[in-house]
Amino acid sequence: MLGLKLKTALQASILFTFGFWLLFFFSEGGLFSFFLVMVFLYCFFGNVIYGVPVSLLSEFLTRNLAVWRFPAAAFIHTFLAAVTYFIMEGFAFYAFIAAVLFFLIDEWRKWDREMPGGRKVTMNAAGFLAACLLPIVFFWMLQQADLEEKTHDLYLIPKGYAGQVRIVHEIENAPVPETEGEYDVFRVNDRGYAITSLPQSEGYIDDLYYYADEKGKREAIPESCISHGGSGGVQGEGYEYSYTYFSVGCEKDMADQGYVPGIEEILYEEGLINQTFD
Repeated sequence: MLGLKLKTALQASILFTFGFWLLFFFSEGGLFSFFLVMVFLYCFFGNVIYGVPVSLLSEFLTRNLAVWRFPAAAFIHTFLAAVTYFIMEGFAFYAFIAAVLFFLIDEWRKWDREMPGGRKVTMNAAGFLAACLLPIVFFWMLQQADLEEKTHDLYLIPKGYAGQVRIVHEIENAPVPETEGEYDVFRVNDRGYAITSLPQSEGYIDDLYYYADEKGKREAIPESCISHGGSGGVQGEGYEYSYTYFSVGCEKDMADQGYVPGIEEILYEEGLINQTFD
């Protein structure tokens, strides 16, 4: 039986790799052959360490079932594949597809001697669809939850400043974070940066940007004058810091932007490291 399962793992991996090649062939016009080899090896490895044990477990758990053996086995394969989301989130969707292919090929091997007829075909088909749709709905709900997560940061930037803004995160001796409702407040200095003890925000960007003068009067910055950046990190002997950055300034302002200190210079100015780097 183990030999048949390994053959199934091999066939499922070949089919998965072929599907991967088709996807990139029609979207990109080709695919580097070495990458295909890596896709195949990863898929085969996953099928051996996951597909084979799960298939054996499925046969053990469903051995006494008759009508509902097929959908029950389908559910076991797809449900356990969906659980991989909590282990390797970025590859869970591919693990799910590989699990479905493994299951279908494994069942195809039995089809000639276990062909159900009439009512059983209908019930098994409905059960299989349900077993596949449940994990798909599960993935969709998780994706929606990720999409609905939003950042709520409020930036107060010196009036007239134009250029890149950097926020250095998780600094222990940073000022106590300010909040306004559900928004975390970041007061950017005239050098174009701020430090905070807060971690980086994650999710869909839903932030507020204001110019603030010396008296604290605010002026909303048009969204068209904000260029979202990203995040980065810097590390050295005895230290490691992360930061986020974006640019502020309308097109007419960008020609007048001043000098913006580098991340190491910011850390030096704040006494967080002992030297700067060119």
